[in-house]
Amino acid sequence: MLAEIVLQEEADTQVYGRSAHSSSQRGRLRYNISAALLIHMRDLGFSWMAISRMLSVNIRTLYNHRRQLGLVDYGTFTNISNDDLDRHITEVLQQTPGSGETYITGSLRGRGIRVPRWRVRERLRIIDPVGRVLRGRRAIQRRVYNVSVPNQLWHIDTNHKLNPWGFVFHGGVDGYSRCITYLRCCTDNRASTALQLFQNAVDLFGLPQHVRGDAGSENIDVARFMIENRGANRGSFMVGCSVHNQRIERLWAELNRVVSAYFKDLFLFMENVGILDSNNPLHITALHHVYLPRINRSVDEFISQWNHHSLRTMESHSPLQLWTAGMLQLPENQGPLNIAHVQRPYDHRRCHPELITVNPLTDDGNHGIELFVAACNLLEINT
Repeated sequence: MLAEIVLQEEADTQVYGRSAHSSSQRGRLRYNISAALLIHMRDLGFSWMAISRMLSVNIRTLYNHRRQLGLVDYGTFTNISNDDLDRHITEVLQQTPGSGETYITGSLRGRGIRVPRWRVRERLRIIDPVGRVLRGRRAIQRRVYNVSVPNQLWHIDTNHKLNPWGFVFHGGVDGYSRCITYLRCCTDNRASTALQLFQNAVDLFGLPQHVRGDAGSENIDVARFMIENRGANRGSFMVGCSVHNQRIERLWAELNRVVSAYFKDLFLFMENVGILDSNNPLHITALHHVYLPRINRSVDEFISQWNHHSLRTMESHSPLQLWTAGMLQLPENQGPLNIAHVQRPYDHRRCHPELITVNPLTDDGNHGIELFVAACNLLEINT
């Protein structure tokens, strides 16, 4: 769990991330610094100077530990050819067609590939010149927003851009760092589904002090969970209008542009040519079987892009960097709770075992349409 990795060493240390050595042996290093923590922070893109500041360790002392742990050259730029880099960028664009230079760089970081920004820009000019120009025309209106520490306030909401076909996005964002704590496409809007996804995020990032959401029925279980674990009459769950939930609304705008727009256009095309009948329950079942895993594959790519992309207004730090650095400064461990998970939401594949023969993530060369037709035929035969 991410919160446990970051705060793992707090239990027996007085300074976050390091512990004092009590030894009279001459020349012995004064502090123990976890290799796992250094690797984790370097993988997030922190410079060694930034790591030394966050751990309150002299840069020379940190270098001595890196040398002892064999990490002197860890985290340098990846030696990758243009052909291999083009292949990774093309894969990212296939999953998230609306991605630009910053998001693609975030995806590459999420894959463990570190390259200079200019290389991504150069390859995009060659691979996707038209898309690059179109993305550059979109201006972003920014508003002033302030939350002082990570896990102080999470924003949660649902997105219904693909609701005409029975898909609903559930998501949560840390208000301080903008880090996506959870994001998933589901085929229902039930409170139990929202709670399970929220609990999964708590396992990974820790329990927030406050949560902000709208008055929708899907948030009832999350609100109850927060009040039970954080207390009543302290703003554990704050209700407000969805359009004023700034952090999550910004996320939805990007999700719609990068992920949802592609699937919306695809489903509309399938309806227009008579392949998909949205009023036919069998067609909706087949659609969910084929495209829910495909949507969530794109969502996973988008999460990696978002959490690793540089924020211009935050000294080019990524959301995960901001969250990690902020957690290291917290005076108390606010790590995850041990909680019982709710029952898994409805899975149509358990009710339609014949669909197991259709692998939804297979590349059929036609955006999944051939797989959808095959699933429809199987359902009609077995009905």
